[in-house]
Amino acid sequence: MIDEYRCDVVVVGGSLVGSSAAMFLAQQGLSVCLVERRMTVSPHPRARGISARTMELFRAAGIESEIRQAGEDDFRFVLGETLAGAYQHVARPDAEVMGRLSPTTPYSCDQNKVEPILRRRAEALGAELWNGSVANEIEQHSSGVSLLVAPASAPDHASRPRRIAARYLVAADGANSPLRTSLGVGQHGRDVPGIGISVLFDADLDGALRGRHVSALVSSRHGAILFPKGKVREHNWFGLAPREGLDAVDADDIDAIATSAIRATVGNPNLAVTLRSVLTWKTGAYVADRYRSGRVFFVGDAAHMMPPYGGFGGNTGIADAHNLAWKLAAVCKAEAPESLLDTYEQERQPIAEFTVNEVVRRGFGFQPAPTNSPNSALNPAQISLGYCYPLDGSTTAERPVRDPSQAAGTPGMRAPHVRLRGSVSSTLDLLDPCGFTILTMDGSPFASAPHSKSVPGVRIPVVRKADVADLVAWNRAFGNASGGLLIRPDGVVGWRSDGIPPDPSAAVSSARARCLAPI
Repeated sequence: MIDEYRCDVVVVGGSLVGSSAAMFLAQQGLSVCLVERRMTVSPHPRARGISARTMELFRAAGIESEIRQAGEDDFRFVLGETLAGAYQHVARPDAEVMGRLSPTTPYSCDQNKVEPILRRRAEALGAELWNGSVANEIEQHSSGVSLLVAPASAPDHASRPRRIAARYLVAADGANSPLRTSLGVGQHGRDVPGIGISVLFDADLDGALRGRHVSALVSSRHGAILFPKGKVREHNWFGLAPREGLDAVDADDIDAIATSAIRATVGNPNLAVTLRSVLTWKTGAYVADRYRSGRVFFVGDAAHMMPPYGGFGGNTGIADAHNLAWKLAAVCKAEAPESLLDTYEQERQPIAEFTVNEVVRRGFGFQPAPTNSPNSALNPAQISLGYCYPLDGSTTAERPVRDPSQAAGTPGMRAPHVRLRGSVSSTLDLLDPCGFTILTMDGSPFASAPHSKSVPGVRIPVVRKADVADLVAWNRAFGNASGGLLIRPDGVVGWRSDGIPPDPSAAVSSARARCLAPI
């Protein structure tokens, strides 16, 4: 008889987004099982740029400091033909702007450093991690999903349960997503022809650098990007943009091509290069036609595939997982109807469509990073912090991002960061990541509501006016001292009250109910 393991949610695929999903779901108090084919993480950094919003989510999950220890605050990108040649420096994400919008900052941490942190935190929160395992025979039923788990390779994990029965399944199984394909869910978009190469290598780059510090060289001429090893990376890392014809080249020739491309990009044809690891990759610009098929939900590359330039794919996928986690928790805990889960696609798919289109507009090769001009196609603050969800049940959004500095406090947007004095430095640190929160100031009717009538499922931390370090930002977000913002568990404004309702507790309770059961 096959042993059976039961849980609320099973996550298939444990890379960056799958591990994030397991962590966020476990943070919500759900029983979670993560099934991952690999026994260890890939040594290739792959993604390294963590957006300010992702850092906020990691902060709320209790791992921000660990991420910072594993990475570095290094955004010194340069443009040039070769590492040995002249450079043009690329403006980093505007720290001053981000400082007004967020209590944290964008950060650099290679994916192979981030994934173990996510998995450890997921386990600490109670998630089960089954590495070296593959999911087979996935079936959906009226009340859940079931799947068989087999070892990816010897030795056989005979002591491990072989069948999983879960209420829901989160598919984080990559761009080619066997799960999405098996369920008949298509994609729309366009292909990026050719094969790219990622290389970890050792070489003495001091002669080319000549004492200059470079986080990464972007060489449009060679279609390449080169990251010299630093404090947190053991080897140099080189990426070659997709080229046609490489898919027909054998491994030995790929190594020779990689070595030649590294030498050309460094600017030294005689450079001694030792290859440590070489892998090929393919990309495209696609969005899944649907984000849900019954009890299966697609996140990350399974939901959207985009070229890696700019690092938007991983951050978008992590935001997918975070949006979905609280909704699955609300339904599993019988706090919300099943229809709440439909809003996952309604809210996240337009963001993916917009982001993929913007990455395509930028171009498919390694191009200069975008500027921080408000008119920039890929303004980091708008992409990271300015997303806007349709809260009226609509399925499309004409432009699902807005200027977060001007639209703070708008329903559907991320809760506003306002600097505070004292042990709590930001309004975002007052939010309940597992429940609803009313943000309001002392003297507001919402501040006294809990004393007269309790509001189940809502935290009401009262902010003293004396503790607000930026009253201009507060008033812009909240309108006036009598108002309040109801914040969803994912940190999104669900309701705004600029006036004084006759019964503040009833108004908050009604707004929470609408967030859990939208029209």
